[in-house]
Amino acid sequence: MKPWTLPIALAALLGTTGAARADQCMLVDGGTAMRALQLLHDHPQVLTYCEPCNDRAPGDPSAAGWVSTERDRSGSYQVVVDRREIDLAYTYVQTGPDRFDNLGQLAGCMPAGVSTTLTIRPPLVLAPRPVVPEPPPRTTYVVSARPSVSFLALLGTCTATSAACTLGLFLLLRRRRLAMRPRALELLDRNRRS
Repeated sequence: MKPWTLPIALAALLGTTGAARADQCMLVDGGTAMRALQLLHDHPQVLTYCEPCNDRAPGDPSAAGWVSTERDRSGSYQVVVDRREIDLAYTYVQTGPDRFDNLGQLAGCMPAGVSTTLTIRPPLVLAPRPVVPEPPPRTTYVVSARPSVSFLALLGTCTATSAACTLGLFLLLRRRRLAMRPRALELLDRNRRS
């Protein structure tokens, strides 16, 4: 035995053992792919569950938004859901309120080692206790016994203040005018003719 054949044989042996995804219905013919597309269109709620892979429980159901097929070089088709290639053998579509049927079997692929139907019941959810809103705080009104100032009294006060400011400004400016008057004008006698 040649030394390079041992690693290849070991890799081939390890590759065939175990419960990896076997891709039973990953590549299908055109008719099966079209039936799968129609089923996904009619039943958009899907979930994945790989029994040969020893999955403990099915995944959560989700809506298939974008569904298409891709053809490879050999002429086989792959079904693509939400831009992800799926294996029809491990994909289930919702056909009843709590019933999911195997998409591969419905489309005609006939996978082996998978359940035909899954019954998924939603978990029991206890209804939360209704929240009772707290009553709004009490509004306190304060009534003042103090008489308010009348509008006319306020107007009279403003008018008197404005008048006092104007008179003070006038007197200040008059004094400045008198203070800037040259004294030489007082020394000249304008009545006398020379």
